[in-house]
Amino acid sequence: MVFILVLLLIILIILTMKIKVEFKNIKITTLGKKHINRDYEIKLIIFIFQKIPIFKMNINNEKVKKTIKNEKIMNKIKQQEVKIIENTKKFNKEFIKTLKNINLKIKEINLKILIGTENASLTAFIIPVVSTVIAMIIRKHIKKYNEKQQFLVLPIYLNQNLINIECSGIFEIKMIHIINTICIVNKKRKGDKNERTSNRRSYDYSYE
Repeated sequence: MVFILVLLLIILIILTMKIKVEFKNIKITTLGKKHINRDYEIKLIIFIFQKIPIFKMNINNEKVKKTIKNEKIMNKIKQQEVKIIENTKKFNKEFIKTLKNINLKIKEINLKILIGTENASLTAFIIPVVSTVIAMIIRKHIKKYNEKQQFLVLPIYLNQNLINIECSGIFEIKMIHIINTICIVNKKRKGDKNERTSNRRSYDYSYE
């Protein structure tokens, strides 16, 4: 009986667990040597039962610098980068469709994008396209509309290719959606491996 209660509690925790990410004062530009500002801040909070925080992590410029100086952490990051590069070829349309199962909620968004190209006509064409795509994404994932929900996509006519992005916002995602997506991806990978193995066997025996 105790085991069943504990199992039900674990299931309930997983079902009600969510991740909250807060972005503050993030500025990215393609001009100059420094592409991102120094005073940005990212907060990661994990909740259980929707409201009880069990984990908090703050990321800022100073912490990122300390991480870069730590050789052990950087070696692990490089190893993961190699794995990602090796698995890049395996990404396909089905994988992208699987990612859509993650139900991201936008609670707050303040986004400003400035785009410029060497061709004024091309810039004038890109702006409405980017603006429409962002509007579609925001409408799909936004939780509530209020004064804090705003975005701008504006052109810059300086006869050079550049992008400036300023972003602040709060995003939420349920852990169960992430777990479900991971399970679907793993099943598809196992299915692909089984198909390759069966094909090879049938090919080998075809000469007998």
